[in-house]
Amino acid sequence: MNKRFQIGDLIGEYRVTGFLGEGGMGVVYLGVHEKLGRSAAIKILGNAAADPSFKARFFNEARLQAALHHPNIATLYDFREQGDELFIFMEYVDGECLEDLIERRAFTIDETVRVFTSICEAIAYVHRNGVLHRDIKAQNAKVRSDGSLKLLDFGIAKDGSSHGLTQTGGLIGTPNYLSPEQLEGLPASEQTDIWALGILLYEMLTGQVPFQAETMGSLVLKITLGHFPPAHEVDPRVPRELSDVVAKCLAKDTSVRYRSVDELLNDLRNVKARTDSRARVSTDEMQTVVSVSHTPSALSYSYPASQGADLPNQESEPQAKSSFPFGWVAAAGGTVFVLLIAAIGGIVLFASSGGTANNTVQPSPKTNTTAPAASKADAQIKVDVDEGKAQVFRNGSSIGTTPVSIDASMGEKLDLTLKKDGFEDKNVTIDVAGNKRVFTFSMKAK
Repeated sequence: MNKRFQIGDLIGEYRVTGFLGEGGMGVVYLGVHEKLGRSAAIKILGNAAADPSFKARFFNEARLQAALHHPNIATLYDFREQGDELFIFMEYVDGECLEDLIERRAFTIDETVRVFTSICEAIAYVHRNGVLHRDIKAQNAKVRSDGSLKLLDFGIAKDGSSHGLTQTGGLIGTPNYLSPEQLEGLPASEQTDIWALGILLYEMLTGQVPFQAETMGSLVLKITLGHFPPAHEVDPRVPRELSDVVAKCLAKDTSVRYRSVDELLNDLRNVKARTDSRARVSTDEMQTVVSVSHTPSALSYSYPASQGADLPNQESEPQAKSSFPFGWVAAAGGTVFVLLIAAIGGIVLFASSGGTANNTVQPSPKTNTTAPAASKADAQIKVDVDEGKAQVFRNGSSIGTTPVSIDASMGEKLDLTLKKDGFEDKNVTIDVAGNKRVFTFSMKAK
């Protein structure tokens, strides 16, 4: 189909400002609303309008789509018929096509789950409003620079020349995304869209579609009877539980396939929660190891109770195992315990009285060569002289100038020497007994 509109031409209320592309469904222009100043993608379906049944279905489903308002769905502004042509005025989405991003392998696993979840949320909303998309594929979605996603074309925006779209009662959709029941001629359902979602998720995870063939006949046989390699075998980075989600979407038996997109979304969120939980546990383990290596006395660690729980296919997928070195932690913990006991024992021994503690651990004789171990005194003795002041010595060491107070035990004998300039030294022995606490001595002048 050749371009027949030029920059500045008016199509309905929109003035053409650019040319966006051409495909099997027709030509797409960029336009702006004359009064509102709103940009729009203007899609023109040429020969499709010549088919009365297609035209009736188009207007019916266009009305339904125009009533949809969701952040992940491009809004349908208007639609009209002019001659043998049908015009669709859609929200213009400035971004990169999901198909191109998949080809460039631009997504991590986390980004794939995030973008695919956005698509599923849009389809779930569509289904709740009684509409089937019928043409889910990577070409029909764009990712904006801010990471947000928009679904574009619905099945209504296809003509007879595009990938299997025929008259009413025929096939609608892209061959690689068609479900077994569609190929058998059964009517489309929500599970038909779920099959296409499974194809898309597989493609986003592995970079390829699960069913591939050189001819349409071979492709039909593979879709209806064949098997596909699981996503986690094609790319080992794919978590097994996410590969299981793909497999449930692509169950040929619709009784096994997800019954609704809401059910699919629930599993997606559970997978993300478990993945995030394992990532947090891994981070916590690393932080704990670092902490222990710097502070050996702080040895405590616990795992979240939910780790490894509720994982699908437990018998075929081992639970995540911790790499935390429990052996050396236990040994270090034992060492700390022994050191603490030794320290406490030292404190007890230090507080014992005069080496007479009634336990089997006795202080070394070397520790008692200068004085007995400290204990609570039974009495305080005061020593003085009747005139002036004198130096008081005990065991050859001065203990102060009179009056001197000395802590003593009952029954203890204190051997003291009093010295005073101009007087003879005086040696005295004090028996600590009875109630006498003050001892005053006279000294003889030289």
